Amino acid sequence: MKDLTTAQWELYRFLKSNYSDNKYISKQEICQALPQYYEMKANETRTCRDIEFDVRIINANPTIQKIIVSNAKGYKLGTQEQVTMYLQSRLREAKRSLAHTYKLIHKAELNNQFKITFGKNERNVIETYVKQEEEENNEDYESRSN
Repeated sequence: MKDLTTAQWELYRFLKSNYSDNKYISKQEICQALPQYYEMKANETRTCRDIEFDVRIINANPTIQKIIVSNAKGYKLGTQEQVTMYLQSRLREAKRSLAHTYKLIHKAELNNQFKITFGKNERNVIETYVKQEEEENNEDYESRSN
């Protein structure tokens, strides 16, 4: 595992030194306290991703024993109860994602299987994938239209 960067260490120290049982530290507060590492701009998406990425790296690092929890309010070092709730939330999220992936796998496995049809507009064979010929025809059409 890679060592933590200076920005990640500073973020961890900042969260540790500003720990309060009920207070989450917002992204804005982090940006104000650590402007050399995180810059708040009009479009804060990039800043959010940078902070979220650094928190994930800190949590995965075995050197840091504390767990940083996050929610819509911000970030903080978690108590046992907060970490438990945070992990349950992450687990629910992972289960939903996994369930969606299994649905896609099932859909892919149905390719070229026959099905009962009830209308004239339905196909009696499931076609999960675009055929190579269709892709080539679409590419030819697009190149001619440009």
